[in-house]
Amino acid sequence: MPVRAGGFSVLDIFYRGGPVMYFILLCSILSLAVALERLFYFIRIRTPYEELLNDVETALRQDRPLEAIQIARRYRGPVANVVAAAITRHGQGEKAIREAVQKVGQEEVYQLEKGLAVLEMVGTVSPLLGLLGTVTGLIKSFNVLGALEGIVSPAVLSIGIAEALITTAAGLMVAIPTLAVYTFFSRLVDRHLVNLNKATGEIINLMSGRG
Repeated sequence: MPVRAGGFSVLDIFYRGGPVMYFILLCSILSLAVALERLFYFIRIRTPYEELLNDVETALRQDRPLEAIQIARRYRGPVANVVAAAITRHGQGEKAIREAVQKVGQEEVYQLEKGLAVLEMVGTVSPLLGLLGTVTGLIKSFNVLGALEGIVSPAVLSIGIAEALITTAAGLMVAIPTLAVYTFFSRLVDRHLVNLNKATGEIINLMSGRG
């Protein structure tokens, strides 16, 4: 049974919003898909990086680099991958370690920021699409008035006005939660970058000290 709001089903409201509603719907689907993918990604890479570094440091101080690599690979996330990359250059000098860490670090930063540009775009485009629907709805109303020389029933005139209001509301309903989710994930990215930079410095210092 379709959900009804104010005497109209959701599908009725959608169709009354005009063709712009299809683009707004596409934006909502895109936003939801990216948000879910990012959520699962950040849940998957949750890593107690201080515990990871302590375990790795213990193994390295006992001159067991292979065990240190295995420890790093048991964890998930950017910090673990950077630490593992550094340990694989064990005994090759600080320059080789820095190059390996920099290369892997760039890849991890890309993975952390993946999808955020899409959320930002949807948050920006959705209200603009709503504004476009407002304009097309008002144009439709004025065309009706012009064709009938101003003599028109409120029911006919309300078609264009409904399109204008529905698209505006729909655009905002997509943009507001999308921007909120974008802000949330941006904060998570910043937190992971801080941990990544800190861990990178610590592992380079540790490996260089051993060298």
